[in-house]
Amino acid sequence: MTASNQIKMNALPSTPSLLLRAAITRKSPGKMSPAKPPVFPDTVITVDNINIDTTQLQRYRQVCGFATHSPYLPMSFLHVLAFRLQLAMMLRKEFPVAPMGMVHLSNTLRQYRPIEATEKPSLRCRISDSWLSSKGVEFTFICSAYIGQDKVWEDESLYLTRMKTGIAKDKTERPALQEFEHREPWQLCPEQARQYAKASGDYNPIHLHNLSAKLLGFKKMIIHGMWSQAACISALEASVGERSECYAEFKTPVFLPATLQFCYQQSEQGIDFGLRNESGDKPHVEGYFRPLA
Repeated sequence: MTASNQIKMNALPSTPSLLLRAAITRKSPGKMSPAKPPVFPDTVITVDNINIDTTQLQRYRQVCGFATHSPYLPMSFLHVLAFRLQLAMMLRKEFPVAPMGMVHLSNTLRQYRPIEATEKPSLRCRISDSWLSSKGVEFTFICSAYIGQDKVWEDESLYLTRMKTGIAKDKTERPALQEFEHREPWQLCPEQARQYAKASGDYNPIHLHNLSAKLLGFKKMIIHGMWSQAACISALEASVGERSECYAEFKTPVFLPATLQFCYQQSEQGIDFGLRNESGDKPHVEGYFRPLA
């Protein structure tokens, strides 16, 4: 890593302005093949000593269901700050694919210790790896939070940019849906997506209104995938240790309004959970909690 590959920002960039730039950014990576994969930048973006916006934090807690008077940040909160660095990376000229239209496939959060809301974390963001699949280009962001020299949190976000790659589709049969011991009904309304947009700064039009979602290829507006992971964390955090990993795979979009089943159960490894449609036969999110050694 050379000095030219390290970008130090004085403050976090604004999410709405980044999204506006992303909406008008066009990139053509050219024809992809296993012999000619895209080249992602070997760059690290950092922002030091970030002041947590208490108003934003309270909005986030409320819309995701976290306790509003906790002295600690929700496990998933720093993702909304790290997402700004992800967008900043995507908008750099050397980034090989356009940011709009990307699909968030999964997200892994690792909390190494609780972070107090009064602490000032530093964030570092980089691309860890990338590869071609039958669906397109897949790549992973790693965003880490530090207090001093200690890594206290990590976010691993897997994205997909759809394009032809010449790789045959995997024809392996999907495994049967997992059976869960506990199921709870959840009611979601469109206003929750707009409230999450305000709390996170992620005003992607697919989450704001049916009309704007239809313009971008969706039949109706959808809830943010990261709201889904956060809501599952808030529902289960009382049963999870202070050092833990939470994985969420975003299987299918949740169109709003919606009635969902929140499913969960203890396992030998930790806690497994999922979000499914009202009848329970279509998975929207599948995930788990695991303790960290």
